[in-house]
Amino acid sequence: MVLAITVGCRPDANGPTQQAIEPADGTPQFKVDPFWPKPLPNNLLIGQVSGIAVDSEDHIWIVHRPGSLTADEAAAAQTPPVAMCCVSAPPVIELDAEGNILRAWGGPGEGYEWPQREHGIFVDYKDNVWIAGSGSNDHHVLKFTQDGTFLLQIGKAGETAGSNDTNLLGRPAEMAVDPGANEVYISDGYLNRRVIVFDADTGDYKRHWGAYGEVPEDTPLDPYDPEAPPSRQFQSPVHAVLISNDSLVYICDRANSRIQVFQKDGKFVTEVFIAK
Repeated sequence: MVLAITVGCRPDANGPTQQAIEPADGTPQFKVDPFWPKPLPNNLLIGQVSGIAVDSEDHIWIVHRPGSLTADEAAAAQTPPVAMCCVSAPPVIELDAEGNILRAWGGPGEGYEWPQREHGIFVDYKDNVWIAGSGSNDHHVLKFTQDGTFLLQIGKAGETAGSNDTNLLGRPAEMAVDPGANEVYISDGYLNRRVIVFDADTGDYKRHWGAYGEVPEDTPLDPYDPEAPPSRQFQSPVHAVLISNDSLVYICDRANSRIQVFQKDGKFVTEVFIAK
């Protein structure tokens, strides 16, 4: 399903949704704009928002979960309809900085497997859109053009083979693309315990690693204990991956309350604990 809506306004590079308030120490504070985004047209409704990204034009992309809407919320989509409003918006939505919807698309289609439970979105330096999922069978990521044309699938729904397999994934959570090498880094994830890297165009495997840059293991782990020595393994979920401007790779090891930092070849640099 593709929904295209043309609007005549240009995005504000600073974004209208946050009002900065400068405190005495100079640290910026932000105030939520409860009226952003603007109401969607055609009685469309957004479910649980599970990812957000910004493209090269400062357009905001979100992925949400249509399946999270209740029958009362999506009353017009019931068979038969029980009210005039509402129906779910397509799962991928592009908005300008003022909160106007520009286009929306997504869902099952030919040539790829749409995730059961949408999770994570990334817009790369070519403005291609990457999607992941966190459902029990969502062992893959998808790549599309901005208009929703399918480009690439890495992994297969319902198929996984552990944290050292080089072809299959294990409920990946997030993605980030390195423009210099044209490689996609995947935090893999809700089942596996690693970050894995592929060619962003072909999907060819490049490398992977676990916590501290070591080989990941899938043996059962003890429950998290803040008083125990830090675990040598990531604890599922390996929930996020980001590449900084100084070419470091940041991995969110959520259940272990830490962020680990690596060089792009997987060499461990440092870690920081958050509310240990």
